[in-house]
Amino acid sequence: MKKNMLASLSKALLIFCPILLVANNLLGQQQQLESPSKEQLTFKVLPTKDSRMTFEEAYGNLDKFLPKEQIHYKTHPDETYWVMLDFEKLEQSLSKNEKYFLTLNCFDYGKVYYQKNGRVVNEPIGQFNKNTLSNKTSSSIYHCEIPIRENALINNRFLFLQVKRVKFIESIENWTFSIEQSSNQNAYTWSAIKLSIPIYIYLGVGFIMSIAMLIFYIYFGKIEFLLYSLFVLSIIIYLFHGELILPERLQLNNSFIISWLWDTNAIILGILYLMFALFYLNLKKEYPRTYVFIKIGIYAHVILLITDLFFFAFRYHLGHIYLLQVLRVVSFLITISFLIYLFIYNKNRISTIFLIGGSSYMISIFIYYYINLGSDSDPMFYGNSLVLIIGSILEIIFFAYGLTYKAFNEYLKRLYFEQEAITNENKALRAQINPHFIFNALGSIQHLILKKKNDSALNYLTKFSRMARNALEASVEGTGTLDEEIEMLNDYLELESLRFDNAFSYSLDIDGQLDTSEIEIPFMISQPFVENAIIHGLLPKTSGQKELTITMKEEENILKIIINDTGVGRNQAHPSQGIYVNKKKARGLDVTINRLENWHFGSGKVEILDKVNDTNEPLGTEVIISIPLEV
Repeated sequence: MKKNMLASLSKALLIFCPILLVANNLLGQQQQLESPSKEQLTFKVLPTKDSRMTFEEAYGNLDKFLPKEQIHYKTHPDETYWVMLDFEKLEQSLSKNEKYFLTLNCFDYGKVYYQKNGRVVNEPIGQFNKNTLSNKTSSSIYHCEIPIRENALINNRFLFLQVKRVKFIESIENWTFSIEQSSNQNAYTWSAIKLSIPIYIYLGVGFIMSIAMLIFYIYFGKIEFLLYSLFVLSIIIYLFHGELILPERLQLNNSFIISWLWDTNAIILGILYLMFALFYLNLKKEYPRTYVFIKIGIYAHVILLITDLFFFAFRYHLGHIYLLQVLRVVSFLITISFLIYLFIYNKNRISTIFLIGGSSYMISIFIYYYINLGSDSDPMFYGNSLVLIIGSILEIIFFAYGLTYKAFNEYLKRLYFEQEAITNENKALRAQINPHFIFNALGSIQHLILKKKNDSALNYLTKFSRMARNALEASVEGTGTLDEEIEMLNDYLELESLRFDNAFSYSLDIDGQLDTSEIEIPFMISQPFVENAIIHGLLPKTSGQKELTITMKEEENILKIIINDTGVGRNQAHPSQGIYVNKKKARGLDVTINRLENWHFGSGKVEILDKVNDTNEPLGTEVIISIPLEV
């Protein structure tokens, strides 16, 4: 069975890989990475580690500005870059006082220097600057735009930018600057909308799954449901934090802190994933070696998280960048190692479901990085995320199915154990009934022997042995046919009648429509009530008839056993007898009622009615035992 399961898993993964590749090639990149500009500007760059360099100092070193083609290294968080944009080639096409839009890379911090009223002024343009002029374009992830006018050019030719890149490291050769006559901020095209459809489908599926699992956690109280709910939310943030508008809705205006928290979420995602695997697969019991390995992985992620918070406190950007790179490697190696181990030592279907879900996402990650790794224009790997969407959706669906399957299995096990508990309880209850009856029966034999009624004692012992044998045979299952119950009652009543010198009369009235050989009931269910009627109802009566009638009939698929006596009634029995006061003696009745309540064809019940005349004098007691029959 295990070989078949692993073979099916291998086939599924082999089919899954080309599907991802084909889907990725057909649908293309989710968002464009290159600037959609039409009028490209030439520019030169002056790198410096002097963050306090003024515009005048930079302008005085124009000879040190280098064309981007001559700058072959990447940005560094500790460096500041002065950029000189040259509008000479576009001077003829720009109209006086017209408003244009400069499309440029979304720098983290920056200023634009331009001419206004005959002097040079500056305004912030970085995405982490307050009151920034820049706005992200809808057509590109990495590009923003700022409005400018032709008369704002310094010396009618130049614009100067002072920028910093702290979020990631990128090649300066990938910087682009262009001029457009209209804004791209809200310029949505049908092609862009089509590319966004998978994102919103994913967001919808993810949020629904997350909320559903949170509800299941509240209902079942299983920690893996909560971890899965948080994991789905975390992976949504990880993949599409650029699409989320929650920070704006909450008016969280510190873009730098928000961006850092979004990045840190990648570490939290890893912690949630490993903890989910820990509880979902019950690693401590099922895979003890892997349990230790996964715990080490969780501790490693926690250490990375604490380290990253330390970097944040001291604004150590380079450490943050490298830490995220280390995180990708650590998470990938831990997950791959775990999945390989699970593939080799797979034990059950729950593990198989987790393996398929986890493998589908890891394959999508491998393809994703393989496609994007060599792209210098995509340093944050935003492009081609469709393959991640597909892999992540499959993982979410498989994990949700696995959780549901596990919960259903645990529910069935709980039902099984509850049924076992009921069966064991019934056995224990029968163990209490049988000694109770045996004690009374032996007491009767002793009574006859003491009175020298040897024949009666022998007859009593014969009938008692038959009852004991029948009780022993029925005790294995705890049930018997109505025929066996009637035979037991006849023996018992005859024995008790012999014991008390025929001090009472009795009769059994069985409905002829009853198929007594086929009807199943709890064995000896009526005996404690019959015994109670004799001992505490009929025998204490000093005058009048002492009659006991037992009637059996069926009403609406319920067997009615009616025990009717003409005894002293419960109110008269109470002061003189201890049955309602002495809990030990009343145990037989309580046990029998519990057996009826746990009957497997439905909960039975017992009704005890006090019979009285017009003057409220007791006429006896009626007990109605209702037993549901098999449909």
